[in-house]
Amino acid sequence: MMIRIFTPQDKEQLCNLFASLIEGHKEYISHGELQMGIATDSNTLAPNFKEIWLQYLERQYTDPQTLIRIYENDENGALAGFIIFGIRDDGGSPYGVIYDLGVLPGFREKGTGSLLVRTALDYFREQGVESCFLESGVNNHSAHHFFEQFGFRQVSCVFRNKL
Repeated sequence: MMIRIFTPQDKEQLCNLFASLIEGHKEYISHGELQMGIATDSNTLAPNFKEIWLQYLERQYTDPQTLIRIYENDENGALAGFIIFGIRDDGGSPYGVIYDLGVLPGFREKGTGSLLVRTALDYFREQGVESCFLESGVNNHSAHHFFEQFGFRQVSCVFRNKL
């Protein structure tokens, strides 16, 4: 198993990984995907969601406050997981944010997601950050349980009014 730094050459492969995850598990959709236009509702992806996600990815990897790490399969070098995280300083004190986490089904329950999350949490601790936030789709119960194992607790609910 290998976690490495994302490079711009990874963007198409990472986008395809994200697409396979969200197409196969609509529970992944949260307010972030709705706000960005990746999804039109909690069950429907926008027809051009890959293009929108690539734009999001470019904004993330060009932001000096954001880090992207990918999990590469030892056998064939294909991407099997990723995490996008960073530090924000627009609150009372700097805080960490896990913007995205995805792991292919065949690599789940093998420590892949845990390694990725620990990478982000260790980085935040090294930077003196005391809190980390993330969002998750309301029905993504397996992810909720996964994050709770790291000490995450629900602190709010997001509501939407489609006008």
